Amino acid sequence: MKFRLLVIVAFLVISCEKTEKREKIHAEIKGMGTPIYLPLEGGEVLLTDYFLDVSLIDSIEKNDSYVTTLSEDKKQITIEPNEKLGFVSNLRVWSQGFISDIPIYKSTQERVVFSIPDPDQEYQSVMIKGQFNGWVPERSVMTYENDSWKYEANFNPGSHQYLLVIDGKEGLDPKNPDKVSNGMGGMNSVLKTGNDAERTRITPGDVMENGFSLQLSHPIEELFVYVDNLLIAHKRGENKEKIEVEFPNTYNGRSIVRVYAYDENGRTNDLLFPLENGQVITDASLLKRSDFHTQIMYFLMVDRFNDGDQSNTKPVASDEILPIANHFGGDLKGVTNKIDEGYFEALGVNTIWLSPITQNPEGAYGLWPEPKTKFSGYHGYWPVSNTKIDYRFGDHEVFKELLDKAHGNNMNVILDYVANHVHEEHPLYQKHKDWATDLYLPDGTMNTEKWDSHRLTTWFDTFLPTLDFSKPEVVEKMTDSATFWVTDYELDGFRHDATKHIQEEFWRTLTRKIKSRTDRPVYQVGETYGSYELIRSYMNTGMLDAQFDFNLYDAAVNAFARTDTGFEQLASSLEQGLEYYGANHLMGNITGNQDRARFISYASGDVRFDEDAKVAGWTRDIIISDSTAYKKLEMLHAFNLSVPGVPCIYYGDEYGSPGGNDPDNRRMMKFENLSDKELALRNAVTQLIKQRKNSMALLYGTTEVLEANDKLFVLKRSYFGEEVVIVFNKSKEEAKLNYFEKEVIVVPSTYQMIYNR
Repeated sequence: MKFRLLVIVAFLVISCEKTEKREKIHAEIKGMGTPIYLPLEGGEVLLTDYFLDVSLIDSIEKNDSYVTTLSEDKKQITIEPNEKLGFVSNLRVWSQGFISDIPIYKSTQERVVFSIPDPDQEYQSVMIKGQFNGWVPERSVMTYENDSWKYEANFNPGSHQYLLVIDGKEGLDPKNPDKVSNGMGGMNSVLKTGNDAERTRITPGDVMENGFSLQLSHPIEELFVYVDNLLIAHKRGENKEKIEVEFPNTYNGRSIVRVYAYDENGRTNDLLFPLENGQVITDASLLKRSDFHTQIMYFLMVDRFNDGDQSNTKPVASDEILPIANHFGGDLKGVTNKIDEGYFEALGVNTIWLSPITQNPEGAYGLWPEPKTKFSGYHGYWPVSNTKIDYRFGDHEVFKELLDKAHGNNMNVILDYVANHVHEEHPLYQKHKDWATDLYLPDGTMNTEKWDSHRLTTWFDTFLPTLDFSKPEVVEKMTDSATFWVTDYELDGFRHDATKHIQEEFWRTLTRKIKSRTDRPVYQVGETYGSYELIRSYMNTGMLDAQFDFNLYDAAVNAFARTDTGFEQLASSLEQGLEYYGANHLMGNITGNQDRARFISYASGDVRFDEDAKVAGWTRDIIISDSTAYKKLEMLHAFNLSVPGVPCIYYGDEYGSPGGNDPDNRRMMKFENLSDKELALRNAVTQLIKQRKNSMALLYGTTEVLEANDKLFVLKRSYFGEEVVIVFNKSKEEAKLNYFEKEVIVVPSTYQMIYNR
């Protein structure tokens, strides 16, 4: 049968509907319906993650590859797969007579058995710590049987770093020869899972008058094409090298196309690209700031950025606080002034991420032993109110002006929001101390900074009570406080602090309220250190859009800041992220943040990888003693601006601000008197951002690692006839390569972008 990928029978009714009804179909799920990651044996799916009002659901359409059971309250369904289920399938939900389609991913996990021989049972305890369990060995205790210690677990495809903990001593797995640097002077064992067989690569081909074509490197088993949340095309057993897809309807305004497929070896890469009035967008100038894939984010700490109103510059009056740990005077007016002056526009960023601006305490808290100091709440992460703006930063009118000026300059503003904890002076804690978790564990030890072993209850410090989100009244109160910022202000999104320390019900409730109470897209990105599984568990239609990719950042630091490592681990981390989060994800790709030593200080050798970077910042003046670090930081910028996700520049990284860890990585921003090296770096970053913003391939294209070894890292991005190859060369010799039928020479310790349009 001739394949036109037209919906002929199933969508006849839909195709005949008026435009207003088509819009209603697309509005059943607010936002994109993210794929369902089905467990190995099937399981429950929360329909409340996708539908704001599940009572309107009529039925679940039958599918011959699985059986569904809809709960009586319609809040969830149980999916039981059978042998016909492919690596990708579709869930069709009927609601008030209209269709919503949701992709389903079959589990690709495999069962792995770890075994440590010990015939004489010399060991008393054997555990495993690794990326898969948050590096908490108590979660993976091995049992002794048949002369060996054993542990079984399910693993997704990819590379998984781990260590053995034998009688309290950490070490490599003696039975596993694969190992990688841990970035701190040591090594980790690596478990590699999944099918190494080559999978089909799907590439955008040509734009047609009423559709598009796809190029296939190999045959596929099934292919699914969605416009927004409607499956418009489904094909089985396609052996062609080129497939044409035609749209069955005319779409008004902005729509999103997604393509999913699989072959005999597993899922292929997925595609995502925008439409404007039913036409594939190939001109980047047509994109809007609400197209979140186009974001270039800039994270600034308000107090350390620019002082625009000296009348509110009021450090905490305490001899116990050293100046570096007190307020510097930056404020919202200072940010607005820089918008007016065109600083962000000139750099090219289109999304400003503000550190928390809610009221923080007046006093001195915490303690650093040497040099002895307490701290003020200059950073904003110790809220005594969740809705009042700290007077040292400004007020309602100043913030509103900042938002208006940003939007007038086509920029988004997202706000850092703290929900996990409050300061002990917060009225909520003063009135409801039972709304906090216990500071002491049952064994009498203090429950502070136990980030993984007690991640949902641990306190950050003794004066920062962690809220107990297992209590519905806490969830209700705190989600209302957060929603206030997007209903009372035209805020474009949130960066959520300490995401993994808060129960999922908070994120689901918050997202439901945001979608119910606003009529605009709101970008939500979280902060979670942990395994790929843990990070992804907070990302779906009903929770967060994305999180910051710290695993990729760690690999990038190793690849670009060090001279003794190659690019293999970076390539593995990049590909694993694309596998877990999607080929066109919205993960934040950072140059640094307020909790890490500055990248350039690692790259220059002024902060060592094997030392405590916070101690380094307190005990010596960290400068840049090796100027080659500027080029290394430029390469990190180039990498972040070349791969899928949202590039995020930590303030000062555009020119190379040095520093150890907190608070040395929070120096006052410099706008003037930059050195030649600093100016050169800022100019290079400006050009890189311009290239990113003007290239559909860099924004929405497919991603392919062409080469990754000790010295070279080569990426290729492709989008409807536009191709970009990015070459990174960290060797001491020039690299001669051939792309697009021309020779390319990449000089040592730099990068180059090669275009084919």
